[in-house]
Amino acid sequence: MAYVDYEYYKNTFGGSLDEVTAKKLLEESSDQIDRLTYGRIRKRGFNNLTEYQQELIKKAVCHQTDFLDNYGEYLSSPLDGFSIGDVSLSFDKSNQGAGGIIADKKVLDYLAQTGLTVRRL
Repeated sequence: MAYVDYEYYKNTFGGSLDEVTAKKLLEESSDQIDRLTYGRIRKRGFNNLTEYQQELIKKAVCHQTDFLDNYGEYLSSPLDGFSIGDVSLSFDKSNQGAGGIIADKKVLDYLAQTGLTVRRL
């Protein structure tokens, strides 16, 4: 179950993906957010979190959705990066969170503010 519906993604966040693509990626992003938070959102229940935490999670899901749309095909590659002529692309390991999930820095920042990404909880 995605933490964000298409209406929120499109109207509140201002996302630009079509509905079919967005729904698929919102679901995938929500699953990744669960891994980045060690499953704490599902364990506690999204509706049991504070409004502040819920809003940060929604923003994180939307940013991760756009990140997956832009870089998803590269993220699923077995390579850490590649070069073609003068163009080089590599993924910064500082953008890697729990479970090996590579995320946009904004996603990691939003989730850090929720307090749900601390390992020792």
